Amino acid sequence: MLPGVTASAQADLPIDPATVTIRLDRSACYGSCPDYSVTIEGDGRVVFVSTDRPVDPVSQVHRQFSRSDGVLLGGHHEIRIPPEEVAALAARFVAADFGALDDEYVARITDSPTYVLTFTHAGTTKRVVDYVGREVGMPAIVSELERAVDETAHTAMWVSGNAMSVDWLRVGGFDFASAQAGEILLQGAVRDADEDFLLGMVDAGVDLARRASLGRERPVLGKALLEAALHNGQPRLFEHLRSMGWLDRLGADRAATAFAERAGGCNPAMPAALAAAGVAIDAPAAEGYGYGSDGDTALLALTTSWLCRDETARVETARQLLALGADPNHRNAAGESAIFSVENPELLALLYANGADPTVIDHNGDSAVFSSWTDAIVLQHLQAGAPLHGHYYDGRGLREQMQHRPMPLSEAWLDAHGL
Repeated sequence: MLPGVTASAQADLPIDPATVTIRLDRSACYGSCPDYSVTIEGDGRVVFVSTDRPVDPVSQVHRQFSRSDGVLLGGHHEIRIPPEEVAALAARFVAADFGALDDEYVARITDSPTYVLTFTHAGTTKRVVDYVGREVGMPAIVSELERAVDETAHTAMWVSGNAMSVDWLRVGGFDFASAQAGEILLQGAVRDADEDFLLGMVDAGVDLARRASLGRERPVLGKALLEAALHNGQPRLFEHLRSMGWLDRLGADRAATAFAERAGGCNPAMPAALAAAGVAIDAPAAEGYGYGSDGDTALLALTTSWLCRDETARVETARQLLALGADPNHRNAAGESAIFSVENPELLALLYANGADPTVIDHNGDSAVFSSWTDAIVLQHLQAGAPLHGHYYDGRGLREQMQHRPMPLSEAWLDAHGL
């Protein structure tokens, strides 16, 4: 808080742009977290740097061993934004009483990124360190301000890629026919960059017949880009590449397995796009690929908890797959069908409503009852007719598991049925 000014009065102070500097640092982590700093000056100058010094010693270690800095278009970049936008952002800091926050919110957790917000206004500077801060009582406003800095500075243009990135590259005289352009496009695709960025790069003239680096491989860019569109759920990019002949070059069979590997990015528009292109929507993933068991179809892959960012999209994608003929009773290499490991009650109800067989027993001898210990899910299986055949991975039967994980609804159902 500014000296001698109450929180309520501070929120009403006019913002003098000449006295404002706002900075956000995001550090490396054990992985590929975006590692950069961005500084916004009151006159609208924005400076983005992905090669700055680390925010702390731990970040330095992470940076040394990380495979990537998590930034698509790294380096030192500058743009200008309207000073009015800086003033509006500064006003949010003042209204949040940023100066009254603790200097740091640091959780006792390892391997995560560190975020640092620094706000200078009228000669006063406040710095707040956020290391998984929400776990130790950090107010939500800190995360909101971090996002607001990114949005105001347009950091996504460099970090992940969007439509603005293509315009920025073009203004800078970038050669879209170069080998570097192909590398940038492929990296954007595998990092799930914004679909508009990928389409913009293609339309700008990137040579899709060129090979680009992907780990130890050097795939043909057009094929790799199409596979990424199938993985990430990008129907416009899929259709654009199909119209350019890349589906024919990749092959419908490979397109079908790529779609299955990540359930088409849980995008409800993908099943219809594939079906219209003559690609099977119920083929199993290639052996050794995907994120569940070998033999998972897209419908089975939807049960992977982290695969979908949005539960509504998860259910709607399943609905579209079922409407197009996906088999809810297809069994993967583990003998499981789509009802196994489901943790969304609406999805499970949809599967049962579309003919899923509750009596399936997997190759370990377990019914779907033992694929969850969520009370409401277990109850749905029991009500559908799933047998009490098998046990949990820890060897416990259902009644025994209830002694450690209360399941009052399922327990009442068992009691009512004398089981």
